[in-house]
Amino acid sequence: MTEIVIIRHGETEWNQTGRFQGHSDVPLSEMGRAQAEALGRNLMLDHVDAIYASDLIRAMDTAAPLAARFGLSITPDPLLRELHFGAWEGRTFSDVNAESPNAMKRFYNDPERVEIPDSEPFPDFQKRVAGRVRAIAEQQRGKRVVIVSHGASIRILLADILVMPIRSIWHISQLNTAVNKIRFEDDGFAVVTLMNDTSHLCAENVL
Repeated sequence: MTEIVIIRHGETEWNQTGRFQGHSDVPLSEMGRAQAEALGRNLMLDHVDAIYASDLIRAMDTAAPLAARFGLSITPDPLLRELHFGAWEGRTFSDVNAESPNAMKRFYNDPERVEIPDSEPFPDFQKRVAGRVRAIAEQQRGKRVVIVSHGASIRILLADILVMPIRSIWHISQLNTAVNKIRFEDDGFAVVTLMNDTSHLCAENVL
């Protein structure tokens, strides 16, 4: 059995202000740094064999306290990045909605068909993230691996594991530093055993 523990990064200022982040390299906010520290202290794991993260700073810095706790290095991986939002990156949800209400409606209800200039198509995004996580599970067979990634990346991975249509991804909540666990059997069959858990934040009131 292989266990993948996949975690969303901590809060950023763009999370606070409702901006599309995508591949923009936005750092953690003060709250995000506190969340990462609480994750590192309180995550209920007795050991970790390897840690991977999206190479964007918000994911790398979220992984750092866990890496320090377990004495591991972090493997940065651009294939674990967030969706590339193209022309929407850096813009607020409200501004995009005011300009293109039909596009925003399609983004939430039928993302496979949404047309965002210069963006990454959702089916390609799913192949990138789910394919990379499955490859890591195969490479690290029999081990426990932590991956720190992004909200949409984790949602679209879970949709792949649960054989859900891509249009379902926004029905899955992923809070900042949410912990999810996936068990991979030796034949590749995968089971989600935990989703969107933030109990590591509760004791320190950094939700």
